[in-house]
Formats: sequence, structure tokens, C-alpha cells
Amino acid sequence: MAMPLSSATAVEITTQGRAQLTLLPAANEYQLPDGNKPLSQTRYRLLTKLQTSLDLNTILSLFHEESSALVDYCGLVYVNETMNLQLSVGDVELHSCSYRLITQRDNLGEIVLYHQARFSEPDLDTIETLLSTLLCPLRNALQYRAAIDASTTDALTGAGNRLAMMADLDHELNLARRYQHDLSVLVIDIDRFKKINDTEGHATGDTVLKEMVRLITKVNRNTDRVYRYGGEEFVVLLSKTDKYGALVIAERLREAVAGLRVCADTGSLSITISIGASTFTDSDTTEGLLKRADKAMYEIKNKGGNGSAFKPGDQGNV
Repeated sequence: MAMPLSSATAVEITTQGRAQLTLLPAANEYQLPDGNKPLSQTRYRLLTKLQTSLDLNTILSLFHEESSALVDYCGLVYVNETMNLQLSVGDVELHSCSYRLITQRDNLGEIVLYHQARFSEPDLDTIETLLSTLLCPLRNALQYRAAIDASTTDALTGAGNRLAMMADLDHELNLARRYQHDLSVLVIDIDRFKKINDTEGHATGDTVLKEMVRLITKVNRNTDRVYRYGGEEFVVLLSKTDKYGALVIAERLREAVAGLRVCADTGSLSITISIGASTFTDSDTTEGLLKRADKAMYEIKNKGGNGSAFKPGDQGNV
């Protein structure tokens, strides 16, 4: 992400940084050495509020709400490249200051604060003081998010697993029914995958599965989601997509996979896929939508594979 250059700074916040707070046992509260009461009170509120949630968006919003009361700034962006995260609160403006959030054990990413005017030195000092309250809650939120991701991700391919697929599909189905949005799914099966495993070995089969997900993710739109349905079968969830859009995407994926070559012991391995598509109707259930796409996919496989087909619902050619 390109950052505005004007008044940008980069500071590492570490556990060995300045001793900015002193705990007073008698008063049972934090106070800054320089007696800055508003800053001390804000930091104490942050220390309390940031411990109330494990949701990353909530933590960043709370930080922005409290810190912007002391330092007038417009918004912030949090980036964690390791976890492929970029979250924003408020507005992005011309001037910025950026901080790498690093402890002795963890690199927690980078936070960038934006404002219409240059940040003053006192403002930067205040920001650095308040950022130290963010480290532990941020680490906890990232660990929680990683645990949730692990429970809904296929370990081999990185695609969503069946649990994530059913939850997301139920959610999208309810939205489509409530707001009359289009919704389509693709069921994709790798043609003659058993033969690949038998002749090339399971290691090559695993490579094929991983390459499939990589290619589907690359070809698809940012809003499309891919899941490993089981074995060599995948599902692509296409929100706000009608029959014709689904078939266009299906053919785009089929052509991309047909052009894919995977290195194997016996040489370059070509792959084809069979794709079935279906589109939501008002009478649909999650299982019914998937079942129609699955039937359409098997029609293609029975014809030799390397194609796509659509199976309409009760309302006809939707």
C-alpha cells in the first residue's frame, strides 16, 4: 500500500521502550510521569476498553475513538501482511504517521494514522504513548482470528472448508432472499483425479489441488469465495451473480485450468475440470442450491468432462 510521504514517520514500539506509565498502588490507577492528566485518563480508559473485545475491528475503532479525542486526526489503517489483513477506520488524508508494532516476541503489523495537516511533535509523543496500550489487545485479537481462520480453512489448499462454506452460504442465501439479490454457486470437480493420484502419486495430486485453488482465486473476482467441498471437489460462491454471470465465470475458470500445467515425474501434466452452476430461487434451501449445481456438474462429467452446465430451479430458467 502506497503511503503519503508528507510528514510520514516510522517508529518501532517495543516492550523495552520508554517507561511512560507508573502504577500507583494506593490510587490503583495509571499516571504519566509528567502529570498529563488527560493523557493519563485516556490511556487508562483504553487499557480498560481494549480488553473487552477480541474483534480486531472493534479494537481499532475503540482506539480511534479514544485517541482522536486527544490528537485530532481523521482516520487510521492497520496492515498485517503476514495475515493478509488491511483494516481501516475513518478517512485517509494527505498527511500520515506510521508505526511498526513490534514486541520482543511478535511483529504485529503496522498502523498508519492520517490527518489533513502535519502532525506536531507533541501529537506524535501522545500517539506513541497511547499505542503502547494497543499491543496486548492487538496480539490477543490476532491470535483469536488465527484460531478462527484455522477452524474454517482447508489445511492443504488454504481454501475455506466445508464448515465455512455452509455458514457463508446460509448467510448469503438469507441476504439474497431478504434483498432479492442474485446468488449463484459453482461446483467444480477435477476430471480423472484418481488417475492422477494413481499414476503420478499423492504428492503430485496435492500439488494439483493447491494449484487449483491458487488459480481459482487468481481468476475470480475479489468478492467470490472458494471452498474445498471434499476430495477433488470445490465450490465457488458468487454473490450478486445471475445465471449468465455464473456461466461466464465458469467458462473463464474452465479455460484457465485447461491452460494450467503442473510439473510431475512423468512430465508436464494438463488438467481439465467439470463445472455445474445453479442460481438461487425463492424456494431454495442451501442443500437444494448445491444439489442442483452438483447434478449439472455430473452431467458434464458423464459427457467426458472439460465443460460447464447450468441447472435451473423451480422457477425455470432463472
